[in-house]
Amino acid sequence: MRKLYRITGILLVMLMLWASAAAAVNADVWEFGTEGKGQKPFTPRGYLVETEKGVHWLSSTYDNSGFYIRYTGVRNGVDYLDAKKSDGSNYTFYAMTDRNPWTDKKDWIGYGQKYMFAYKNGARISNFTNYVKTPATRGDKVDPSGQGTCYVFKIEGLELEPGCLYEFGFLRGMQANNGITLVLAEDEEGNTVGYIQQTDEGLTAEEKAKYNAEKNREFEFISSWYKKDDGKGYKVNTVPMRFKVQTYADLSNWENAADKAQAWLDTVTEKDFKEGKYKRSNVEQLRILLISLNKKAKDEVRFKLQPAANSSMKSMINELNAMLQKAQSDKPEPADTKSLEAKLKEAKDLYAKASVNIGIDIGQYGQIEVENLREEIDRASKMDRFYPQNEINNEVEALDNAIREVLASKVMEEMLRFYDKVTGIYVVAPIDSLPEDTKLFVRIMGKETGEYKSMESSLSEKETEAVYYKMQFYEGDRNIQPTKSVEVQMPVPDSISEKGSLVYSVNSKGKLTKLKSAKANGMHFFKTGKLSAFVLAGSTASEKEKAEARGERMRNLLAQKEKEQAENKESRLEKEKKKKEEFKDPLNKILKRNANMATFSNDVRKESNPTILIFAAGLLAVIGVFAALKGIMDMRRAKR
Repeated sequence: MRKLYRITGILLVMLMLWASAAAAVNADVWEFGTEGKGQKPFTPRGYLVETEKGVHWLSSTYDNSGFYIRYTGVRNGVDYLDAKKSDGSNYTFYAMTDRNPWTDKKDWIGYGQKYMFAYKNGARISNFTNYVKTPATRGDKVDPSGQGTCYVFKIEGLELEPGCLYEFGFLRGMQANNGITLVLAEDEEGNTVGYIQQTDEGLTAEEKAKYNAEKNREFEFISSWYKKDDGKGYKVNTVPMRFKVQTYADLSNWENAADKAQAWLDTVTEKDFKEGKYKRSNVEQLRILLISLNKKAKDEVRFKLQPAANSSMKSMINELNAMLQKAQSDKPEPADTKSLEAKLKEAKDLYAKASVNIGIDIGQYGQIEVENLREEIDRASKMDRFYPQNEINNEVEALDNAIREVLASKVMEEMLRFYDKVTGIYVVAPIDSLPEDTKLFVRIMGKETGEYKSMESSLSEKETEAVYYKMQFYEGDRNIQPTKSVEVQMPVPDSISEKGSLVYSVNSKGKLTKLKSAKANGMHFFKTGKLSAFVLAGSTASEKEKAEARGERMRNLLAQKEKEQAENKESRLEKEKKKKEEFKDPLNKILKRNANMATFSNDVRKESNPTILIFAAGLLAVIGVFAALKGIMDMRRAKR
């Protein structure tokens, strides 16, 4: 019995020691995954910035827009800002947490304020907390997630500098009103068991020492935790939790140099070239270089930190100034223009003859080729003896090719002309290239369609307007293609500036291929071996251009109407002439009319076959005879 008491006493002592040890470990710890009264996790959410376009999260690798923050490994948020707002004022930032941070009730100096930090280009901003306003408030009005779960520390007065990287974060010392801190707790064996939690009884000496030792360390987001296999503690995975934004670099040094070069280019006139004051190729090279370097500054240099941006701008300015000096000082050598003058005269003579005889009838010239010749004539007419010799030689060759194309475009066979009323598109094809009963179908693809959106991504920044057509030839219900090249005449809509408009073919993936086309009288002309998808694109037309386009269209309409009226008048005169030539005997006319009394109306001729009608009448007569015979037989039976 005594032995039994001894064993029972030992067991009781061991049980009490175990219970007290467990209480010592867990008394001031919030264990992962538990949510007792007031015990909910405390997590910093991130930083926001308020711009003219609204409130946005700063760039991070977190999905912090939902009810729970998640580590996604995908960067999102605002990456770049100007150093100042458009009105010159500073931005307002907000630090967000998902629990109400603890504040000292005496002076309302928030613990959250103490445990936030910011870096500029890797160096700590020592007075950052001076810009943080306390106490924290609910963030319903500034939280872009719309969840309304955040508490907000407003950050005002922080001045950003151009070309700097700013990083924001939280320290582990921050704690919530429920006592949960951002310092991880460990048991006696060093296993992570949760977060240290401040309680009314206070922390143990060990936990307090750990809290003080780690409170100024940077907080890392806990992306996941797992209970160990032996049930003792947790395996915790953490990732860095910084929120960053970079300001665009100051490009004023480059802009000053670029403005200087552009100002000089604006003073150069055509007269200067003709007098041999400047070398045309040098000036053109300067223009191209300036465009290229401006694009580099916009697309590359402004995204660099200021020291790297300054270094890039220095080399760009040196390159631009060297080209500017060359353009201002290098004088051109006179070139031989005799061959150009002779070829230009030949081209002008042909244009004068062909431009008044454009059409699709035999003996007429093609619109595209004549317009191309006009463009080459305009280009060649601007050349003088101070153009580079190689450019003059190239233009002589281009004029010769244009002359050949016009001569080859002379119509030698009959042509088919197709017209789509809705779009105003004409297609002209050789008569032997398509079956006789071919029909043209044209569709305009809506901007909401997937095909249009796929194509739209291939347009340039300047091409703000576009019309997407799908053209097809059909023989019955069969889609066909011409056996020879056809000419497409496409009107330029009022919304598109004709001057810079272009025509593209579109493949199945929306990729654009530029087509060689000519423009005249509000129309684009181009040739193609097959009908498919085409896009007419360009910049938005000005109100003046729209008015001119409407006037041009009205003039073309009136001209077409006058032409049709003239053709109709000529047709009427021809018919009257034929009537007068025919001798009509009144007696014969009366006899013919009497002979044709039992004729069908025009409607019957159109809708019915006379043979069928005669057969039907005969059938009805037979039925009538049978009905009469049946009636006579019935009467005889009744008398009997």
